[in-house]
Amino acid sequence: MAYRSLFPRAASIAAPILLLTACGEPAETDAPAPVADSTESAAIPVTEAPAPEPDEQSPTEEPRFVGLWAADERMCADKAWRFTATSLTTPAGSVCQFTKVTPAAGGYDIAASCTAEGPETEDTLEIRFAESAEAMLFESDVIADAGLIECG
Repeated sequence: MAYRSLFPRAASIAAPILLLTACGEPAETDAPAPVADSTESAAIPVTEAPAPEPDEQSPTEEPRFVGLWAADERMCADKAWRFTATSLTTPAGSVCQFTKVTPAAGGYDIAASCTAEGPETEDTLEIRFAESAEAMLFESDVIADAGLIECG
């Protein structure tokens, strides 16, 4: 009999304790996070400036073709082609002013205005590097194509 009288008393003590623990922190659920009201200001992500296009030459980086180039080593002394970042002068007197230098696979494509034994003509110069021969291949519509080595 004493056992029966304890059970209702234990139940009456345990019930308030269970209610108090249920009022504590909310249980974690898989409920979705609340959606912000449209009147609240939304955070705008900060992004970096876009990277330069791959076909644009960096203004601080000098193109690989800049320097003196010749058909063979003996011509470096007095018959070299002079390339700058913005122009070309050949030993035959042709001159090109570059309007756009674009890196291309294996070299550069260069939009230029050239004079070669005639009036100024718009041209696209193609420069490619032959690594195995340590040479530069030059192609143009206005100036004769050439294989050149670096003088130096």
